[in-house]
Amino acid sequence: MQAKAILILLVIAACPAQGLPAGPGEAAPEFTLPELNGRDSVALSEFAGKVVYVDFWASWCGPCRKSLPLYEEMKSGLAADRFRILAINLDEDREDAVRFLEKHPVSYTILLDPGGTSASQWQIRAMPSSFLLDTNGTIVKAWAGFEPSHLEEIQNEINVLLN
Repeated sequence: MQAKAILILLVIAACPAQGLPAGPGEAAPEFTLPELNGRDSVALSEFAGKVVYVDFWASWCGPCRKSLPLYEEMKSGLAADRFRILAINLDEDREDAVRFLEKHPVSYTILLDPGGTSASQWQIRAMPSSFLLDTNGTIVKAWAGFEPSHLEEIQNEINVLLN
C-alpha cells in the first residue's frame, strides 16, 4: 500500500503546478486503457456524443470508498446511451482493485492504469479526481477530492448537459 501511495505522489509531483489538467472549455486528454473485466482496451474517444464522467481512484483512497458506490446510485437513473462513467484505477496491483470492488461493486466501466500514465496526462493532484465532459469531449467541470456534498452538484451538472 505504501508503494502505491508513493507511486501516486511521484505521478503528482511530476505534473506541472497547474492544479487540475485543464479548465472548463478545454479538450479532455485522450487515453486508451485496459478494462478491469478483461476487454482489450477502451479509448475515451469511443464515447464521443455522450456525456462522460471520468473518475481517477485507488483502493487505498479513503474518499473513493464513499464516492464509487454513490456514483453507482447516480448512474442508475441515467440513460447509458447518453451518459457513461469511466473510473480509472491507479493501483499498481490489479488484485487490489478487484478486492475493493468485491466490497463496493459497481456496474460502470473500470479501467486500469497501474503506471499512472493517464493520471500524469490529466495532471491529477488529489485522489480521487473527477471530470465531467460534454458530448464533444470538452471538460465542463472538475473536482479534486470527494465529499458526499459534491454529488448534488455533479448530478445537476450532468442533468444540464443531458437536457
